[in-house]
Amino acid sequence: MADIVSAATGIGGALLGTAVGAFVTHLLQRRNASFARLHEERILAYVAFAEAVMEFRRELMDRWFAEHNGAAHDSSPVYASRSTMWTAYYRVALLARDEGIRQAATAARETVSSIKKAQSLDVMKARSDATREAVRRFVDTARAEVSQ
Repeated sequence: MADIVSAATGIGGALLGTAVGAFVTHLLQRRNASFARLHEERILAYVAFAEAVMEFRRELMDRWFAEHNGAAHDSSPVYASRSTMWTAYYRVALLARDEGIRQAATAARETVSSIKKAQSLDVMKARSDATREAVRRFVDTARAEVSQ
């Protein structure tokens, strides 16, 4: 009888161990999948933000040249690209783990917006170059996070 109880206990322990092991494995796989999704979402958000800032830069420069050359310019693309940039900025703000990434995104957003107030071609070009540099700093900062 003791042999039967001992065998049943051993089988029960083995089954319980297998069930617990499977449960823990399942939890770890879900966690890893969640981290992988978050990692991919961060990459997509960072790329979208850099693209949006550069597109807004292009639209602001087009508008600046049109206004300073006396040509008519449709502002709709400027407003659309600004809206896209702000949406991308908020995604970065929500997803970035590192405060440095949020600060670099803010700097890029503020720098690109300064283009519209440029009073001369030299100032506009300097602000355009500063925007490109701010986006590069953002990308470098973001790359450090997503390469971990």
